[in-house]
Amino acid sequence: MVQGLTRRPDWRARLHAEIEAHRREAFAWGARDCALGLAAGAVEAMTGDDLRRGWRGKYRTAAGALRALRTAGFDTLGDAAASLLPEVHPAFARDGDLALIEEGEIGALAIFNGSTLIVLTLDGLGVRERAAAKRAFKVG
Repeated sequence: MVQGLTRRPDWRARLHAEIEAHRREAFAWGARDCALGLAAGAVEAMTGDDLRRGWRGKYRTAAGALRALRTAGFDTLGDAAASLLPEVHPAFARDGDLALIEEGEIGALAIFNGSTLIVLTLDGLGVRERAAAKRAFKVG
């Protein structure tokens, strides 16, 4: 668990800038995917803490991501997220917290944004209903 994550005073503006950056970049497994791109990028933007350490360059495909998770001792993407961030019930998640949704082969991480979730898909940024969150993780 990463200790002492604190959101910066201007976290909302930083989060918005991070999300907008994903509109201009193509999806790439292991670099700009839902976990290492959107979720970890959002955490770093809001807090300054880099959660990508140890994961960069470990995979280039969905199957590779699953292998990397299993090699690190995790059964699921949600379990990996829970090892880094405190888990909360999705009903108590606030803007900027992370959500795990059932999408793709291994699930996907998304960002809580009001009544919706911001997701990164192979086709770019998307939106899902907040109710799609199966798990939630507190950021700062």
